[in-house]
Amino acid sequence: MTASSSSEPPGDAFQASFPARSDALSGARRSFAAWLGPRTGDEVAGELEVVFSELAANAVDASPGAGDEVTGRAWCDGHELVLDLENRADAAAPDAEGWDLDDPLRTGGRGLVIAQAFVDSIEVSHGPGPRHVVRCRRTLE
Repeated sequence: MTASSSSEPPGDAFQASFPARSDALSGARRSFAAWLGPRTGDEVAGELEVVFSELAANAVDASPGAGDEVTGRAWCDGHELVLDLENRADAAAPDAEGWDLDDPLRTGGRGLVIAQAFVDSIEVSHGPGPRHVVRCRRTLE
């Protein structure tokens, strides 16, 4: 799994960096919801807000330092929404390439499994540097 793509965020993309603390999640989710609202219907928007919330919570939990930040980015690539969540990764963190998202008994949180239910694709990768990047794609109706 890699988070590579030829699409890059355009000028009207969503971008928010927030402290890797659980008390920052609700504000980040509200910002994402405000940006997303005019781009899709209520049902899809609600599902994508859940995806953002789960992945942002995972990123906060996985950030090793109290002063770390999480960055969320989203943009439309044709009829598809691309959502990235990125956080600093601990060098000792399990290799994302080996995660089995289909295994309900795997260790760790369930955020990726929940997010996977609402998106067309999900990719997890390391980089650049000591970073985890989770990229989701969802066709907008």
